[in-house]
Parts: sequence; C-alpha cells; structure tokens
Amino acid sequence: MRAKKRFGQNFLKDPFILDQIVQVSAELLQDQKLIEIGVGLGDLSERLLSIASLTTYEIDADLCSFVLQKFSSRSFANTFSLVNCDVLSISLGIDSNLNLPKKTDAKQALHTMSDDSNSRVESKKGWLANEPYILVSNLPYNIATRIVLNLLHDPLCEGFVVMTQKEVALKFCADTLSSDFCALSVIAQSAGEMALLFDVSKESFDPMPKVTSSVFRHKKSTNFTHIESGFESMLKMAFSSPRKKLFNNLLPFFKQYEQENLLDKIFAQESIEQSARPHQISTQKYHHIYNTLKDHL
Repeated sequence: MRAKKRFGQNFLKDPFILDQIVQVSAELLQDQKLIEIGVGLGDLSERLLSIASLTTYEIDADLCSFVLQKFSSRSFANTFSLVNCDVLSISLGIDSNLNLPKKTDAKQALHTMSDDSNSRVESKKGWLANEPYILVSNLPYNIATRIVLNLLHDPLCEGFVVMTQKEVALKFCADTLSSDFCALSVIAQSAGEMALLFDVSKESFDPMPKVTSSVFRHKKSTNFTHIESGFESMLKMAFSSPRKKLFNNLLPFFKQYEQENLLDKIFAQESIEQSARPHQISTQKYHHIYNTLKDHL
C-alpha cells in the first residue's frame, strides 16, 4: 500500500517506536474510551488493541479496506471499529448534531463505508466520542495543529499521546521564557499538563519525511471546563508580533473595549515590566490579564 501525499501519509514502521507509544498510552489510559486518528497500515492499531478496545477514524477508504482485510484473519482480545471519515469535518460543538458513517467491526465482511442517509451514528457530546476518551495517533503534519487544538478544547478528551513534526510539538510543550513559547503553549497549559517525550527520526517512516518528529503527551486537568474564545483572541493579539513588547501588542485589544488605561494598571498589579516580551509572561498571568479585563466590562 503506497502512501498518498494529499492525505499527508507517512507510515511509522519502527517497531521500537510503536511499542514506546503504546507503553506511554497504557500508562495514561484508565477507564476511558480509546480513539485513534489515522489507521495507517494498522501497525499502531494492532498494538493498541492489546490494551483496549479501539475506534479509529480514517479518511482514506483504500486504507480502510486494506486494514479491514489485514485484520479479518486475526483474533483480537478487544473490539476494533473503523470509521471512514474526515475528522476535521466533524463539529466540535458540545451536543452537536453529528452525522457520521457507521462503525464497522474488523470481523465483519470487508466493504467501504459511505456517508449516506442509512449510515449514521448517534450525536456526540464531545468531538470524537460521547464519553471520556484518550486519543493516540501519528498525526498528519498538515492538520496536526488543528487536531491538537480540537482535542484541547474538547472536555471529553481526557488526554492524548500524539506524534507531530518536532516544531509543532515544541510549541505545544514550551514553558515560559522559551523561544518556542507561544499562544499554543498557553492554550495547552490552560487545559492541562503537557510533556515532550521523545524524538522520532526520519528513517522511522515510509516514505521518509523531510523533518524530525516528536511524541508528546497531554493529561487534561480534572477541573478543566473550557477555553473562552475571548481569551484565545487576546492570545492571538499578544503573540501577533513575538519580538515586540507585550504591552504594545495588547493595547489594540484593550482599545476595542475602551479600556486602554486599564492595561497600565494590570501591568503594575501583576509586576509586569513594560518592556516584557510575550514569551516572558506565564500562562497564569495571561489569565489574570484577561480576567481583570472581563471584570471591568
């Protein structure tokens, strides 16, 4: 089975890396549902089935057929379900009215799933499930950031172990004062605990990508509810010019609400230097800035 460039496919073939991912996933998984995005050639899916029942979302119908045929002659201790669907076409809204292709058990007859009026599953309370879940995936580089953000926003996603290109992983896992610290870092820390685990060389894939990959883990905070859109808008403004002063970046945002004088007071209250850059301010202080603005509106 050849990888398709339009789907950003790079098949992970290194058994040592595959086993490492499953080991980390098993440590994170408790009683939650286990979900995967991208079935690939089924190598990771097969290993994940050793620790729990698995639902996998895959956009490529040819890969669905390939893996279903591959698994049809094998026996698993847990249930495997495969959904032929583009996950980014699924609404993220809570209690949204979703229409997805029906699940297919690997033991059933091989066929290609279609999104027709007779092929539906129930509406989801979260993004990919209607119950708490953990996601494990080797994510396509071109959509990795969007997927991770969806997972961070979904209150039913209690954690994930994903592989992305190293540049993306560093941004999500960066701490204050790091040059990689950005809006993505703040959002990730707001939702829970992030940990950069290990790098994966280009030689571990077929076809070989042009960049190094990294595996990182997220564990959602037990008191997490949601990330407000207004907070994200403020972060976008704060990091719009990373090398410029944070005060100057935030000033237009506060002016929208006619609260530019408040920004001076907040910086004084939080002991933030007027010369501070965006990456020098902690996630906690970003929340304090936003909450103080909210209190004055």
